Parts: sequence; structure tokens; C-alpha cells
Amino acid sequence: MKFEKRAVFGWGPSGATPATPRKGIAVHYDGSDQSLAKHKHAACRTYWRNTRKFHMGPSRGWADIGYSFAVCPHGIVLEGRGLNKVQAAQPGGNTTWYSVTFMSGPSEKPTDAQIKAFRELRSWLRGKGVAAALRPHSGFVSTSCCGNILRMMISNGTLTGGTPSSSKHPGSGTNAPPFPGRLITQPPVMRGDDVLTWQRQMRKRGSSITADGAYGPSSEAACRKLQAERNLDVDGVVGPKTWAATWA
Repeated sequence: MKFEKRAVFGWGPSGATPATPRKGIAVHYDGSDQSLAKHKHAACRTYWRNTRKFHMGPSRGWADIGYSFAVCPHGIVLEGRGLNKVQAAQPGGNTTWYSVTFMSGPSEKPTDAQIKAFRELRSWLRGKGVAAALRPHSGFVSTSCCGNILRMMISNGTLTGGTPSSSKHPGSGTNAPPFPGRLITQPPVMRGDDVLTWQRQMRKRGSSITADGAYGPSSEAACRKLQAERNLDVDGVVGPKTWAATWA
């Protein structure tokens, strides 16, 4: 993994509060296209310095840059707050999830090098006890981040190296309804027809959860139980594999 530590940017140790994020990675992006792939890596370093300056400035007032790490279009991981620090980027998950931002915007598809760097970073974090789960920033608060491109790559598995998931669970012989296209998770409590559909199927499987269209703690507990039974990553998130397994 190509890695640039804080010292490259002239920063000392992060002053953020210590924490032990272990639930997974929250994925972020920039709200506007950056076109950094068209420039040399020096532009990425400038972008990272400016991001920290903005986050610590009067409009945010944070103790440090908000993210743990960034991945740039040239395939390099840049250290932000780094390991074992509270985040500032995803309220509701700042102490429990690491945050990784893609140096790209709404219409920019991540480069192959950028995706490779993210996978290497994720593997490194998993080696330190971090769960496999990925969650878009919008899984914590109402926001457009991390954009449609990255959200779809999370939901269909391509960001982590898989192929787009089918609605048919391998070997089951049973077709599930099409995956809804968003990860069902909490907190905050997610609501919708997709949640209701999943809950109703879980009840058919014998779960005692209430089919009310609200994915709260009891639904997450039922999801984790199913994932453990099916030897899936136990993260409490209804993604493509868990969705398919529900109908298996």
C-alpha cells in the first residue's frame, strides 16, 4: 500500500480524542468534482492540506481534518486523523466507524488505482480488527455523500472486489426480489417499503420482529442472527448478500 503519513504534510500527531472504531468503514467523497486525476499527485497533497484547513477553520471548528484517511486517483492513501481517533465526518458513527474519503466528486468514477488503494487500506484495517462492513455517509445522516457512483459500488460489491450481485442467492434455486439498491442499516432508523419487504420475509422465516417498515435495533439483531447462520459477514447491514440469503 502506498501510504503518505501526516508528516508528509508537516502535521504532528492528531489532537483528536482517542477511540477504537471497529464496526467498519464509512465512505465519503467531495461534494464537487475535483479533476485530480488530470493532475500530478502534488495537486492531491494540496487538496488534502486545504481540506484540513477548512475543517479546522471557523465554518467547522474541528480539532483536525474530519477523516481518518483519503484515497487519491493516483492510488495513494493519505493519512488524516489516522488510527484510533474519533472521527468528525459521520455523526452517529464517529467513535465506532473509520472514515475514508475518495478524492473525487459526484460525476467522477474512481480510478482503478484509487479502488486498488481503497481495497488495500481496507485489508490493512481488517488486519487491525476492523469489521468488513462498508456504509455510505448517507447511512448515518441525510446527505448526498458519498454519491450515486460510490453508493452503487458499495451495494453491488464491486468496491471491495466482487462482481455486481445478482438477486438470486447462489445455490438456493429461489429468486429474491431485486435488491433495492441501498444498504439497509441503522442508526439512524431507516424506513421504507424495502425495509418492510425484508421484515415480512424475515417473519416468514420465523423471526419475531415487527414488520413496520422501520429498520431499528430489533431488525438489526435479526439480521445479525441470519448472517451468522449463513456464514456471512456479521455486520447487521442488509446488503445484496444478506438480502438474497433472506429468501434462500
